[in-house]
Amino acid sequence: MENPKSDSSSSFDTPETILAREKMVREQIVGRGILDENLLSAFLKVPRHLFLPEEVRHLSYEDKAIPIGDEQTISQPYIVAYIVNRLRINSSDTVLEIGTGSGYLSAILDAMGAKILSLEIFPDLRRRAISVLETWSPGFTKRNRILQGDALLLSKGQVRFSKFVSSACFPKTPSEENPLFDSLEENGIAVLPVQFKDEYQFLLTLKKEKERLIETDRLSVKFVPLLGRTELL
Repeated sequence: MENPKSDSSSSFDTPETILAREKMVREQIVGRGILDENLLSAFLKVPRHLFLPEEVRHLSYEDKAIPIGDEQTISQPYIVAYIVNRLRINSSDTVLEIGTGSGYLSAILDAMGAKILSLEIFPDLRRRAISVLETWSPGFTKRNRILQGDALLLSKGQVRFSKFVSSACFPKTPSEENPLFDSLEENGIAVLPVQFKDEYQFLLTLKKEKERLIETDRLSVKFVPLLGRTELL
């Protein structure tokens, strides 16, 4: 496969950031076997450095998780790509995202054509993510919704989603009756980190089939814990 080239002409970019992003995609994503053209195009299009606080922006394209404030992080590029790849995003998707964080994953999903409802429990992170997302793509919040609050209080059946993703680790695998998963459409896909015994975390890919959640994949990871009314799980 030829190395994909960035089509960015954004005022947020410099020759250095464009080259850094192309290297990130080539070495960290394509080099680890993710070849979906729509996904690669989104990762080349979205200026990752824009979504990081100024003091850590020099680390934007490195193969590591980076702090963004409120004891939260932006995941390393490969993990974000792995999540998006497992979600199998298409332009008809509606995605529920728990943990807007920096807004980077939201931007990637938007660049791939999905419609997003993202929830962030930290008001300051939400405000910053909205500001950056609107700066990057004016009209982002007209196409998508970024709300502040506890996703675990989402009303059962209020909204239906074809995909679900969490950037915070669940204390256990949720049941099919949980409101979040009850809102997932049949054949919908969920990707979320879950805490197992002995402090191990796995990023699970689950598919909803006949009202059951079927695990199709898992990857060992380390995510920040899910906050809010976790007893509702």
